[in-house]
Amino acid sequence: MKLRLLSGLIMGTIMSVIMSGIITAVNTGIDPDYPARWLGAWAVAWVIAVPLATLVGPIARGWAERLAR
Repeated sequence: MKLRLLSGLIMGTIMSVIMSGIITAVNTGIDPDYPARWLGAWAVAWVIAVPLATLVGPIARGWAERLAR
């Protein structure tokens, strides 16, 4: 359980930082206000990504293990 929560926290954080940064840049461009927009987008994404990564991560791993056989 501890590993599942820690994995979800790490995966959700990394994915939300990268995805929110890219999507914010694509949608609004990079200018002096970009860091503030990215931080706002990341805060919303993180709240969604961490619980999803914690819940969906083990399911995805199980599917991958079955597909890899």
